[in-house]
Amino acid sequence: MIGADRVGVDPLTEYFDASMMSVSSLTDYNITKERYEAYLETPIKERELFEPFNGVVFADSGGFKFLNNAEIDGSDFEVTMNQETVYDIQKALGSDIIVNLDHPIAPGDSHQERVQKAEQTAENIHEFLNLTRDFEGAKYLTLHGYNYSMMTEFLEVITNEVPLGVLQEGFDGIALGSLVPKKDNRDALIKAVTDCREVMNDWGFENWPLHVLGIASRAIPILTALGADSFDSSTHLHNAINGKYNRSMMEQVPLDDVDFTECDCPICQSDLLVDRMRGNTEYQKDVLGPVAMHNLIVQKRELADLRQCIKQDGTDALIEYLEETFSRDKTMRQYAHKVVNQSLGGYF
Repeated sequence: MIGADRVGVDPLTEYFDASMMSVSSLTDYNITKERYEAYLETPIKERELFEPFNGVVFADSGGFKFLNNAEIDGSDFEVTMNQETVYDIQKALGSDIIVNLDHPIAPGDSHQERVQKAEQTAENIHEFLNLTRDFEGAKYLTLHGYNYSMMTEFLEVITNEVPLGVLQEGFDGIALGSLVPKKDNRDALIKAVTDCREVMNDWGFENWPLHVLGIASRAIPILTALGADSFDSSTHLHNAINGKYNRSMMEQVPLDDVDFTECDCPICQSDLLVDRMRGNTEYQKDVLGPVAMHNLIVQKRELADLRQCIKQDGTDALIEYLEETFSRDKTMRQYAHKVVNQSLGGYF
């Protein structure tokens, strides 16, 4: 953890093995051209501030923001946001995993609009593969759709521009997008991830990792059980900002109600950080920073336990995990049962 030495804890590098960012985040603060250029002068992991960090940097293309918000177009720093510019930014950041610039679909899009967006994405993919021939990291292919038919049609349009063999040779993983508008619709998320894995099997991508863009929070355990390998989650931060302390991945309590002696994470074992989480510090960031780190540790520990269940032979361990996690959660229980009954062979 950056600054760990200043608060007397060991560097928590095991919890920062990967970090996700989007090139569109550069536009969030209306930065000037000079600031934009200065920010890209040094790759993230070569900056002194981030020196202890040696994990993976995953840089999203920012398509969801760039192409759905006319105000975020790069004009503040006098560049045109297109596939070439996005790749230049990903490269300047020192990214280890990158995705092509995509045109995400929206729930209200007509069939014609979805096809048109797939065609535009195909053009970007063609250019992306030409631009990234010497890129040494991993490349994820963006895939859009809410069900098997939509994803298959998306790939059919893409392969009209870029042959399937070129896709299979040029990419290393799938990044499933367009799900943010459906983030609170658990049925839709379950179907999208389940169908995506089927599409990947049918198109020869069965051994690739699957990243789900923009979806995390309480859906993580179920989507992981269905085959999603990674997420870009900021839930630990948002919970902290809202004064919520994670007791587990699914349970949060108000910070004022916490007994820190019940947790054995490095944050809650630090007298200084516990004192800060109790509010005995001048700045709110020093209260919420340790809470966010604690929340992240709880999430990562539980996700590691879940992955151990998945690795075991058969589905008994995974089913038991889902039952223990969701049996008393009225909101999520029906979705856990749906996963168990439809994808894991049921309880009996």
